[in-house]
Amino acid sequence: MIHITLNIGDVSVSNHPNVTFTCYGLGSCIGLFMQDRLMGLYGAAHIFLPRQAETSQSHEKYYTVDRSIDQLIQEFKMRGSSTANLCAKIVGGASLYPHSFNIGKRNAEDTIDYLTKKLVHIQARDIGGKLSRTAQFNCCTGVLLVRIPETKELKYY
Repeated sequence: MIHITLNIGDVSVSNHPNVTFTCYGLGSCIGLFMQDRLMGLYGAAHIFLPRQAETSQSHEKYYTVDRSIDQLIQEFKMRGSSTANLCAKIVGGASLYPHSFNIGKRNAEDTIDYLTKKLVHIQARDIGGKLSRTAQFNCCTGVLLVRIPETKELKYY
């Protein structure tokens, strides 16, 4: 099994079924896991900010909802995928701090809106609340495991 850990701003795509993508510490951030089962393609992103909030001109990181999703879709299309075949699972978007400008909520809403705009089917979501999560997507099974360390709760999607 190949383990790929995504840090903030990372986007990764693989055609290898024995991959797991992991995003640790998803508080207000979003862990986005995408797949095209017909083509055998899988991808993930660790999204930091809502759309149009990016101030950095870095081309190596994809911090915002729109840049992350656009990059994932572009990489899927370069490998022969169609957006009609894409399914997504999203995790995160919590409000950890009372005065955080609702970044978590805005991240979750923007991710859902942008995926819908791009015609990507949202298969599962574990968003909101006040606790951080760790998400691990197993490409071989298509199962998303969500851990909430504070409560030791496990969820499967």
